[in-house]
Amino acid sequence: MLRKPESKLWQLIKKNTPTILWNRIETTTIMGFPDLVGCHKDCGFFTVELKVSKRGKIKLSPYQIAWNYSHALKGGRCFILATPLEQSTLNIYGGCMVRELSLNANEVEPLAVFRKPFNWDKVALFLTQFKE
Repeated sequence: MLRKPESKLWQLIKKNTPTILWNRIETTTIMGFPDLVGCHKDCGFFTVELKVSKRGKIKLSPYQIAWNYSHALKGGRCFILATPLEQSTLNIYGGCMVRELSLNANEVEPLAVFRKPFNWDKVALFLTQFKE
């Protein structure tokens, strides 16, 4: 069975960030809830919405936009991690950026960009240390 691009991205993250305890959330009960919940000794819990972009567009549902934006405004550690289909870069955006990101991803500057070969220690450090 072929895995979807987001599933491949999830497997890559899980394998390469062992200092973070991850839970992948597949829910239909809370619309817009992010794909991943991470837990780390330095920051506690945080969420990550995974997106594989096609032709520079990042598809976010109105529920995903509302969830990330409202939780980020209340101090939640919320990230959108986007990569193109070929996974040449990992682009990390903050939850407060989700509205603009949904309208025109090409004009939104990521908080962090990691290029292949990914330095996974730096990716994990960014996710656990950055504050919006």
